[in-house]
Amino acid sequence: MNCLAIRATSPDHPPSNAKHSTSHFLSSSFRFALVIVSALLLRLAFPRWNLYPFAALALAPFLWVVAHATSGKQAFFLGWVFGAVFYYVLLIWLNVLIVYSYLIPPAVIGLALYVGLFKAVFAWVAWQARRWTWVGFGAVAAAWVGLEYLQSVGDLGFPWGYLGHSLWRHPPLIQLAAWTGVYGLSLVLFWIAHLLSDGLRSLRREPDAPPIAQLLVRIAVLGFFAGAMFFAARHAAHRIQAPDFYVTPPYGVGIVQPNIPQREKFRSYDGDVAENQRRELQGAILTKTIRLTSELQSAAPDQRLDLIIWPESAVTDLYFARNPAYATLFDDLATSHFKAPLFFGADNLRLYHNGRFVPAGEGDEQDYARHPEAYSLELYNGAWLAEPGRGLNPRVYNKTFLVPFAEGIPFVQRVEPLVRLLAHLVGMEPFKRGTDHAVFELHQPGSSGPPLGFGPLICYESCYPVLSRILVRHGAEMLVIITNDAWYETTAGPAQHELEAIFRAVETHRWVARCANTGISCFVSPWGAIEHETTLAQDAAIRGKVRGVKELTFYSRWGDLFAWFTWAILVIFLIARKRLKQPV
Repeated sequence: MNCLAIRATSPDHPPSNAKHSTSHFLSSSFRFALVIVSALLLRLAFPRWNLYPFAALALAPFLWVVAHATSGKQAFFLGWVFGAVFYYVLLIWLNVLIVYSYLIPPAVIGLALYVGLFKAVFAWVAWQARRWTWVGFGAVAAAWVGLEYLQSVGDLGFPWGYLGHSLWRHPPLIQLAAWTGVYGLSLVLFWIAHLLSDGLRSLRREPDAPPIAQLLVRIAVLGFFAGAMFFAARHAAHRIQAPDFYVTPPYGVGIVQPNIPQREKFRSYDGDVAENQRRELQGAILTKTIRLTSELQSAAPDQRLDLIIWPESAVTDLYFARNPAYATLFDDLATSHFKAPLFFGADNLRLYHNGRFVPAGEGDEQDYARHPEAYSLELYNGAWLAEPGRGLNPRVYNKTFLVPFAEGIPFVQRVEPLVRLLAHLVGMEPFKRGTDHAVFELHQPGSSGPPLGFGPLICYESCYPVLSRILVRHGAEMLVIITNDAWYETTAGPAQHELEAIFRAVETHRWVARCANTGISCFVSPWGAIEHETTLAQDAAIRGKVRGVKELTFYSRWGDLFAWFTWAILVIFLIARKRLKQPV
């Protein structure tokens, strides 16, 4: 009996009573409640609030809870809850799209759960590293940054809401991105949060808290990070002010924000709307955009515009590319009316007969009616350049990265029958994915100076630094972003999307001109400073001066080398853990 009593109350076999179960439940509940609070506070670091210190402060409670998880499995689920809650509240504005599809609310939840998995894996790694006294903290930091990078990869890549993004309104703090991308900034903020969390554990004298000597080493490393940020800022300021930094004279650029509500745009190409009503809406949208452009020019007739930019889907007629009347209209606009190149978004519908491309105006409608099986259509989200005296440039930029399940079906984009089936299930008309990264050239009339090459990004593409790096390596001396964020009305979505332009500017040291249908439109300098920013959901037309840059930053040349380095650290840690199976 005594042996049984001792066995029943030993640490390996705790008594199973109601009080213990309740205590354990409350302890787990507290952990999960604290990670939810941490996620909600982290949301404050991003638009609309932009309280960037919360990017470090709000993360500390989550890291503290993960260190106290009872198992790797619990750490995984704590991380999943944290990531899912954070991304849901960050992206809750997507629910305004419910007016277009009843599937939006569950899709937003699904997106949050998917992206939350990356934080779940991080929490598992952090829990595994908790007892590796002198190398564990490095592995944990590498895991955070490496998983941020992994989150951006592939057809379902989603580079949104990274810690480093919270610094977007503070150019002196983000110049490190020209070397490491946003991931270096995320590392610095994470390092602060992790240090705060472990410092609290040390102050509480917890049994497995890091020793003071280790914390001092980490403070010294943080000082090195601060020095790197200072050096990057000084270097960027010096280069941008250097006489040889710019290779072209100033070019005048006009940005037109027509502020067309998305419901109006949607009706202008919705097949359920009568054709005469669609034509009327298409004409009204185009007329308003032309009027705002004319007002922009008349406001300062002595200041020449070398480029005018309209937003994505500025022309909403799906048959724009097949209607020769549009070619005549835009030739006249660029040549006689605006007397300047005009860059704008419009769908690019391509017709093929037995695999051969059929140019606009050469289609045979009767033959199409008799032999529809011989014809095929490809629809691209396109960007066009109309030039004075030349009309529409034959080179069209077709969007190369499509929004998953909104513009294209990920992973099976080239399997046409499967694409059609999945598109029907989710209620969408898929675009084809473009393959070429176009760079257009601007020439100033009467000037013998060098042309200005600009590379376009359409909407969601501005979130992917790999695309801007490809453009600058192909000769783009400036970046142009056209987008239609009217879908998201006056939510935090347009500002969260705008911040991506700041990082593309800093990473490449290029001027960025961002034109959005309902805002937010702006110019961004190579320093990452926003100029001439428009107000959301208002008619606007702005002008600015940009200059071309040819030199390539370290990040433009080498890409995500820093992120790959963090992955190397993480892999080494995981291999060592498996082989040694002992804390070091």
